[in-house]
Amino acid sequence: MSRDRTARDGPTARDLSEEPVSRAVTRVATAAVTVTVTVLVTTLLTAAPALAEDIVGPLEGADPGEGLGPAATLLLFVVAPAAAYLLIAAVVLLPGAVRANRYRPAEGWSADPVWFAGPVDADAAIAHADRGDVTRGGAHGSW
Repeated sequence: MSRDRTARDGPTARDLSEEPVSRAVTRVATAAVTVTVTVLVTTLLTAAPALAEDIVGPLEGADPGEGLGPAATLLLFVVAPAAAYLLIAAVVLLPGAVRANRYRPAEGWSADPVWFAGPVDADAAIAHADRGDVTRGGAHGSW
């Protein structure tokens, strides 16, 4: 009987505690190696461009040129991202702002009524409904 219960309900705490120690050690070692390799590779890939000149030496013909002036720096790092942000915001928000047909509370509702999940012939269902056929809704609401 307990064998059927275990197979049906999944492993119990007792079954998990009987797991071989070597399997647990293997899992921990695998996780540690994965994290170590990931951190090492990420660090090397990130630092490689900065270390390239120290390891290889200056590149032939490398001329860093003049630095950016204050106006060019502001244009490149402030104005360009702000322009990109405004362009994306305009592309996202303008279609909704331009729509002409939408609900405005002061004007009332102008769209045709829609009966979701109602009968196929709504007019016939309304015509054949009994006047006193009202059921009580949840939280004591009358519908």
